[in-house]
Amino acid sequence: MRAIADDQAGLFTRRQALECGFSRYQVRRRLAVGVWRPVLGPVFALAGLRVTVATRDRAAQLALPGAVLGGPSAARWWGVEVPDDGPTVFLDQRRQPRVLGVRLLRDPLAERDVEMVDGVLVTTRARAVFDCLRLLPDNDAVNLLDRAMQQGWITVAELADRVRAHAGRLGAPRLARLTRLAGSGARSAAERVAVRLLRDAGITGWTANVPVHDDDGLIGLVDVAFEAVKLALEFDGWAFHVTPDRFSSDRRRQNRLVAAGWTVLRFTWRDLTERPAYVIGTITAMLARLGRRPQ
Repeated sequence: MRAIADDQAGLFTRRQALECGFSRYQVRRRLAVGVWRPVLGPVFALAGLRVTVATRDRAAQLALPGAVLGGPSAARWWGVEVPDDGPTVFLDQRRQPRVLGVRLLRDPLAERDVEMVDGVLVTTRARAVFDCLRLLPDNDAVNLLDRAMQQGWITVAELADRVRAHAGRLGAPRLARLTRLAGSGARSAAERVAVRLLRDAGITGWTANVPVHDDDGLIGLVDVAFEAVKLALEFDGWAFHVTPDRFSSDRRRQNRLVAAGWTVLRFTWRDLTERPAYVIGTITAMLARLGRRPQ
C-alpha cells in the first residue's frame, strides 16, 4: 500500500487498499484512528501528508478512473496561477460517476488536447487556457487572457478556431466576447478597454500597436498612436506593467518618444475602468490642442 501511495504523491484509493488485502473494516478503522485520512471521495492519504491544491487535483483524477485534469486544475499542473475553486476534470460522456466537490466537464476532448505530465493525464496548456477562459470569473478570465497572449500559450487564431468549434456549449458567449477583445489589435487588457472607449466615443484616426523609430532605431510599439499629430497613448495595465523593470523600461521609452517629437498621455487601469469620461476628455482636449478635431 505504501509503495502505491509513494507512486501517487502519497495518495491511494479505497479500491487499491482492498486490492492490497485490507478488509473493509480495516479501511474504516484506519480512517477512524487517523492512520489514513480522507482527501476526496474514495481517495485517501497516509497520515502526515500535507494536502495542497495540487494534491486535491491529483485526488480528483484518481477518484474518477479515466478522468483528465482540465480547466483550472490543468492550468495549475502547467504552473499557471489561477484561482482555486475546486478540482476540474474531463470525463468520458458515457460514464456517469460523480464525486462531491469535483466539477465534471463532458465536452468532447480531442486526443491532441491531452498529454501525460508527471504520470497524470492533463489537457494541454492551450486547452487548459481555453477552458479557464469560459469557467473563471470575468476579471480572472481577462487577466489570464492577458498572460496567455503575452506568453504565447495561445494565439488569437487558435482561440478563434476553438471558439467556433465550441459554439452552443458552456461559456460560448463569453468566449466569443474575449476573442473579439483579443483580436482588437491591443495586446493587454488595459489596451483593449481603451480601444473600446475610443470606439464608443466615436474617436477615429488612431492605430493600435504602432512601431515608432528615432535615429537610434526602434523605440517600441506605442499602445495607441494618432500618427498624424504624433500623439501616443500608453496604458499601465494591471497584469504586466507593474514590475520595476517594466516601469523603468516604459519611462525610458517615453523619454525617447518625447525627444522624437511625440506627445505622450499615460493612463492607469483604474483611469480606464473607473474614470472613462476623464480618459476620453483628456484625449479629446489634447487632440484639439494639437490641431486635430476628433471625428
